[in-house]
Amino acid sequence: MSQENYLGYVHSFRGFAILNVVAIHAIAFALLIPMDWQLDTTNPMVMLNELLFHDATLFFALISGLLFSSILRARGYPSFYKSKVINVLLPYIFCTLVFTMMRWNASNTGLTLPDDAADYFTAILPNLIKGEAQFTFWYIPLLLILFILTPLLNKLTLLRSYSAAWVWLVMLLPLIFSRPEFSPETSQINAGAVIYFSGAYTVGIFLGNDLENLLNKLARFRFYLIMTVIVSSAAIAWLMYNEINRFGYFSLQESLFYLQKLSMATLVLLWLRNRGEKQPYWLKIFANEAFSIYFLHAFFISLLGMHFWDFQHITDYQPWTMYFFGVANFVFSLAMSMIVVWLLRKMFGRRSRMLVGS
Repeated sequence: MSQENYLGYVHSFRGFAILNVVAIHAIAFALLIPMDWQLDTTNPMVMLNELLFHDATLFFALISGLLFSSILRARGYPSFYKSKVINVLLPYIFCTLVFTMMRWNASNTGLTLPDDAADYFTAILPNLIKGEAQFTFWYIPLLLILFILTPLLNKLTLLRSYSAAWVWLVMLLPLIFSRPEFSPETSQINAGAVIYFSGAYTVGIFLGNDLENLLNKLARFRFYLIMTVIVSSAAIAWLMYNEINRFGYFSLQESLFYLQKLSMATLVLLWLRNRGEKQPYWLKIFANEAFSIYFLHAFFISLLGMHFWDFQHITDYQPWTMYFFGVANFVFSLAMSMIVVWLLRKMFGRRSRMLVGS
């Protein structure tokens, strides 16, 4: 397969990933407001949203690992880390500085400013470390940790003979060590989260070492991958309905989501690869701005949600308002993110990647 086609289907998968990430947040926000920020996992719409889109950030971890081993590794670690500083760290710092000035106040359904300059500057460092300037930013500090671990994880994927068992251990550890529950009181940056996403990141590195050959082998197991998605989804739905999840730090649902999402990712990659040069154009559009959309979309979801806060609480209109605002959040946040990126590109050219990524 030509380099152009190869980059095409991997690039399309990036578009698929960001649409999944925006969807989980857009729909979840439409559900959270009328439910007073407490998701009822027995609710059919909540369950469907979780089954389809929960842990979609695993797709991004997979892509990051895949692109490292298939493209970036050959350029050397200095080039790799330079690109991450420019395309990830700098825009993360910039967006954190901007959004630390804007605080959502659910009680008065609007934006508030810091009390004073000291309040603002005091909040910057915790927001940078924990990724709390926006509710989606937790993934960026975690991703930076994965970049730091890249030389070690890369070396593991290149081991041969009995030593190769170590890489399988890393890729399978997320079945035992779970990411934390997502809540305002719980930081997403902990050892469990690092282990959980390191697994998907390492799977990506492993695949990227010999992507075409490994995908050819995985294509022979397409039926089993489909069955894994179906069975794991059914098991997750049953656990949600019966409100069974965590046993201490271990989450049975997160273990199943890990299997579900990696199997789903493999199937989507195989489908996109089979399309060759006929990649979906709409995926390419969003793939081009995927990281920028990640930085921006949560703000616009919150903006629309807070603007229509009172309307979403009118019980006479439920559940139709949840359906409507789920779609509205998705479309509005994508559209506004793309417009902001376009404006920044017009004003700053390629330097805009240091503001909102690329």
